[in-house]
Amino acid sequence: NDNKIYFSFGNSKDECFYIKIFRADLNKEMFEFKKFFEHQECKKDRTGMNYQHIGGRMTSLNENNLLFTVGDFGDEDTPQDKQSIFGKIVSIDLNQKDYEILSIGSRNAQGLYYDEEKNVIINTEHGPTGGDEVNVNLNPGSEKIENFGWPLASYGTDGDKIFAQSHSELGYVEPMKNFTPSIGISEVIKVSKKFNPDANYDYFISALGWKEQMNEGDQSIHHIRFDENFSKIIYEDIIPIGERIRDIIYVPDINAYLLVLETIPALGVLKLVN
Repeated sequence: NDNKIYFSFGNSKDECFYIKIFRADLNKEMFEFKKFFEHQECKKDRTGMNYQHIGGRMTSLNENNLLFTVGDFGDEDTPQDKQSIFGKIVSIDLNQKDYEILSIGSRNAQGLYYDEEKNVIINTEHGPTGGDEVNVNLNPGSEKIENFGWPLASYGTDGDKIFAQSHSELGYVEPMKNFTPSIGISEVIKVSKKFNPDANYDYFISALGWKEQMNEGDQSIHHIRFDENFSKIIYEDIIPIGERIRDIIYVPDINAYLLVLETIPALGVLKLVN
């Protein structure tokens, strides 16, 4: 973003856990990373916490703000607490380095995309056992803070714990799609019209998961299309890959998508073959 490279990571200090962002100028010689963002809230280490639930996905909102997902760290007390940064999607001011909460009720959002044309945020969310979600925020930057329901609503389960399934009946945002069984949902990115001239509100969603569960949608790219109001999904397709796909980006110069594949590990290329 603006010739700067950012990375996020989980960090522990004085029995507290944090998520931070560092950044450096982009050049061919050396990246000199310096701290860009650090929240003040302490997440105390305690039984039941899960340090895989840190979120950490970033994307640009506009020239002045960065979107950032913060997981719940396995602590179900914080996602519904508007005084806490945990279990949220936030907007960080690139100059002031303070943040604003855009949505609450997240568990571990691992995919994030801002559609500037329609002014909507699409995020993907890891459920517990089942309940991976595709969520849409139609009101980013407004006074309304959207609530995606975690941990009070989920289509997944957690051991013997069963959640309320319908989000909308409790006043939360209903997922556009839930994957039960889970697919190990990961990044979400818009399908370029250069790549597919028929694409309008089309997105690729990548999946982690396991090769023996590819019949459930694991280790694949899920192609979905929304209607023009982002009120429903009107088309779905699956591109089997056979690798855990952590990340996906579009490279216009080669009109192809680059994939970060974890199992080998390797970089992959997704392109159209006429």
